[in-house]
Amino acid sequence: MKQSVSFAVLALLCLQTLGQVAIGTLSPSSAAVLHLEALNLKTLNYGGFLMPVVTEAQQASIPVSTADASDDGLMVYVSDPITGKHCWDIYDGVQHLWRSISCQTVASCSDILYEEDFNSYAENSGVTGASSANGDYPASVTKWTLTSFDSFGSTTPALPGTLVDASDYGLVTGGALEMRDTNGVFQFETTTIDITGYTDIVIGFDVSGRGDFEYDTTAHSGDYNCGFDNSDYLDIEYSIDGGAFIEVPSFSLVGTPNHTFVFDETFASDGSLVNFSTTLTGLTGTDLVIRIRAQNWAGSEYILVDNIVVRCN
Repeated sequence: MKQSVSFAVLALLCLQTLGQVAIGTLSPSSAAVLHLEALNLKTLNYGGFLMPVVTEAQQASIPVSTADASDDGLMVYVSDPITGKHCWDIYDGVQHLWRSISCQTVASCSDILYEEDFNSYAENSGVTGASSANGDYPASVTKWTLTSFDSFGSTTPALPGTLVDASDYGLVTGGALEMRDTNGVFQFETTTIDITGYTDIVIGFDVSGRGDFEYDTTAHSGDYNCGFDNSDYLDIEYSIDGGAFIEVPSFSLVGTPNHTFVFDETFASDGSLVNFSTTLTGLTGTDLVIRIRAQNWAGSEYILVDNIVVRCN
């Protein structure tokens, strides 16, 4: 009986005949290949058409054809909290470029206060369990520092600390900071960022991961002691004028009250990119420091951070 009802509802909501597709109506316009009605017959509420939403970095990764016009007319909506672009873009398959058809004006400050895309460093710059001086790090790095801690659950910085050997690391690879098998917390920290005169700023970066991540919600007992060998996560913290670091909790739907990002089998295990952005308002200080702290527990687990931007809002 359920199957019969489901089929009837499906037939009502989606009619395909003579090359036409209609959703929400049994009487599609004869001029339309695809006809969408605003009324949802299931909920009796009205809705709109939501096209794919991407950041500029994600848009650049779309494999549009540059050899012919087969992708002419492809549409996306670009919503990028870091660059400030909010535009309906259509791909021009003749000139092979994206054209912004309509843009939403978003009042924002364009001053970049800090940025790091990790592209200017030698491959494998960073720290490993075998050496805390690799490539350009630390001698030629002036914008950030890296550290681990002397043991799991400790708050005492130490290198190599919980990094056991050369295969446990935080290294610049392929133009991103990659953290592998950290065996506890591994920390990236910016140098002091001058925010004099700014009351609102935006912190943004890209984060992705590969591997068989896991997270045990029952094992959390503190930010530095969060489930031995079974909790993978990434936290963002900031400090104003040398004060205590404040953690940004539960970003979007991929965090918890204890962690900005939780890595498990449902999030980022396939290398998918997440664009993080948070806005700090009502600031009265002059100096800002940002920390990104991550932990993972296996040689098959990789957490990557890239395209860090701090700008006024």
